[in-house]
Amino acid sequence: MYDIYLKYHLVKWVKICKSKNKGGLGIKDLRKMNLGLFCKCWWKLEREEGLWQEIVKSKYLHNKSIVSVTHKQTDSPIWYDLLKVRDIYLQGRGIRFKNGEKTRFWYDPWLYDKSILAIVPALFILCDQKEVSAADVKSGQIQITFRRWLTDDLQSC
Repeated sequence: MYDIYLKYHLVKWVKICKSKNKGGLGIKDLRKMNLGLFCKCWWKLEREEGLWQEIVKSKYLHNKSIVSVTHKQTDSPIWYDLLKVRDIYLQGRGIRFKNGEKTRFWYDPWLYDKSILAIVPALFILCDQKEVSAADVKSGQIQITFRRWLTDDLQSC
């Protein structure tokens, strides 16, 4: 006979995904696994050389760093998902300043542990050249100009 007192008990997903030894059901958390897989794709794209890396770099990166790439309407759904995970992949990472061609002067933390934009946002607002590489500024090919005269405080930065 059917027992009318049987009821469903809701359990949090975090508890279900724990191992059986810790009181869970031992079910794999697919969100974390997919996140790890996408981060591994970013790592392989950056570190290894192969046919698929060359295709992705020429189609989507266009000789830019992975930090500066943005989403376009013509991008594939997988590339769009990779871009969603990019911030998680880049957490806690610094930039090696090799020749500076792919290092963005204002946005990347190449000089200090923070970007120049985060340290002195007023200079960035007044600047005319926002998308400039650190190599161009260092070599003198591009002179950073501002829309108005800088106060003494900003000149000392």
